[in-house]
Amino acid sequence: MERGVASKKNQGRIMADIIILAAPGMGAVDSEFAAPVFAALREGLGEDWSRVYCDTLVCQEHLQPNIERIFEGMQKRDMEYLRARKFMLYGMAETAAQLSDIQQHGGNYEKSQEAIYRTLERVAKKAGENTPIVLISHSVSCVSLSNYLWDAQRPSISHGIWRDGGPGGVHKGSAMDLFLRLKTLSSWYTLGPTNPLWCAGLPRDKVQAVISETRGYRFRWKNFYHPDDLFGWPLKPLSPSYNQAVYRDYETVPLTDWRSASSGPQLGAHGDYWHSPLVQKMLLADVRELLATQGRQRAATAGRTRGAATV
Repeated sequence: MERGVASKKNQGRIMADIIILAAPGMGAVDSEFAAPVFAALREGLGEDWSRVYCDTLVCQEHLQPNIERIFEGMQKRDMEYLRARKFMLYGMAETAAQLSDIQQHGGNYEKSQEAIYRTLERVAKKAGENTPIVLISHSVSCVSLSNYLWDAQRPSISHGIWRDGGPGGVHKGSAMDLFLRLKTLSSWYTLGPTNPLWCAGLPRDKVQAVISETRGYRFRWKNFYHPDDLFGWPLKPLSPSYNQAVYRDYETVPLTDWRSASSGPQLGAHGDYWHSPLVQKMLLADVRELLATQGRQRAATAGRTRGAATV
C-alpha cells in the first residue's frame, strides 16, 4: 500500500527515473513516518519531482500484535519508566523474533523477507524493474534489509525467502530477478541502525557486511547516527568488512553540540532522523546527481536510436 505525502497515486504503470523506498523503525508504524524526507525532496527537486516514485517498505507489522500483547500484560505490574520500557521492548523484540527462527518455513524471519520481496515486486511492476533504487531504512529495518540483501547476494542459501533460489515464477538472471535482489540499488541510507546490538558478540571475522561494489552490486552506503541515540550506531568500526562496505558514518549532530553535551542519552533522538537537516540535505544532493545521470543516459540512448533509424 502506497503511503506518504509524496507517493504517486497514479494507477497502473508510471514513468520514473528513480525509485525511493523508505523503511520505518521500531514500533507501531505511522503511515506518514517518511513525510518529512519526501516533503524536503519534493520542495528541493521542483519539476524533477515528477521523475521520482516514492513508496514505503514495511516488514515488521506481523510482529507488533505480539509485542503489544506482552507490553499490555506487563503494565498490570508496578513499573517505572513505561515509555522507555516500551521503547526498549520494541527495539529488542522485533529483531530477536526474526533471528530466533531463521530456519523455519513461514517463521518471522521469512515473513519479514516476504514483506520486502512483495513490496519490491509491486514497485517493479509500477515503476519498472530497471529503475535505480534509493533505499532509506531506519533502526531495526536496517537489520531486516541487511539480512534480506545478504541472503539475496548468496549463490545458494538454506533459509529465508531466497532458499532454493527464491520464490517461483521469476526467471533467474532476468531483469525482475535482479531488481528483487536489489541489484539496481544505487544508494542506501541507514538511519540509526541497530546492527551492532546483534553482532557485537561475534568474533571479528564473523561480523560480515553485505557487498556493495562487486557481484553485480554497485551502491553507496551512507550511515547516519545521533551521538545521544543508544540504539543507533556507527557501522564502519564493526569490522574490516563493514569498513569496506560503508562509505561513511555521519553524526547527525556533532558530539560537541551543547545540546548533546547537556542532555545525555535521549529516546527522542532515535526517532528524529527523518527530520534531520543533514539527512535531507545529503539525500537531495544524491537524488539530484542520480537524476542527472539518468537524464544523460536517456539522452544517449535516444541519440543511438535516432542514429540507427537513419541508417
